[in-house]
Amino acid sequence: MQIYGIALEKGGVGKTSIAVNLAAAFSKVNLRVLLIDLDAQAHATSWLGVSPETVRPEESMLGIVQGRPLRSCVRPSSAGFDLLPAHPAMASLPVQVAGALNSGLFLLQDAIAQASTPAPPYDVVVLDLAPARGPVLATALSAMTRCIAPVQPEDLVLQSLRALTESVRAAQRVNPRLRGLSVLRNRYAPRSAGDQIYDATLRETYVGSLLQTILPVRAALRDAAGMRQTVFAYGGSDAPEVRALFLNLVDELITLDGGS
Repeated sequence: MQIYGIALEKGGVGKTSIAVNLAAAFSKVNLRVLLIDLDAQAHATSWLGVSPETVRPEESMLGIVQGRPLRSCVRPSSAGFDLLPAHPAMASLPVQVAGALNSGLFLLQDAIAQASTPAPPYDVVVLDLAPARGPVLATALSAMTRCIAPVQPEDLVLQSLRALTESVRAAQRVNPRLRGLSVLRNRYAPRSAGDQIYDATLRETYVGSLLQTILPVRAALRDAAGMRQTVFAYGGSDAPEVRALFLNLVDELITLDGGS
């Protein structure tokens, strides 16, 4: 089982867009996929057509903290993969995780492991994280096999990337399955001189961590979100290009990590 966390300690970089569409792409290659929404804003949950108002707090990660089995909280989505939804009450999640045994460090890791028996295990779990450092990020890093950081060509993003790199290195001391940080360039305009300057900085600093797949600025990603669809369901003119890019990303990750 591969567990991918989509994380960066800055908002507005496209984490949810990547989490939802990456989960959909993995399901398109016939893998069993679970998306866990760890953000109290519940954007991934809403994106998949689930109104947070229809989710009880105990059906979210809050229930996992309270000892509920993960499988009892999961629901299928129309996108072809399972979802552990979020609830606005998860604003208290950092405090509740911190108050759990061992400061909640292994809470998510244990919940995912227990969900694999006796039921068939998921091949891939995707974690959509809030833009914050703290107990929720720590428990997610302790469960991940790879952390994926979406970056845009901005100074503040590069600062957040440095902070996340430190968090990943610290987590590897307690999670030997965490292979490290992979940097995914998102919303790029490759012909822009400014983007080329930032890209040169990334290549110099994160040469061994850059994913080859680059996601450019495309209307399909924005419009599919507005219609609460993945790019695999959306019919916009540039959707086929974006679908192909996410499938390329899946192939790249499978090459790096294996399919399960």
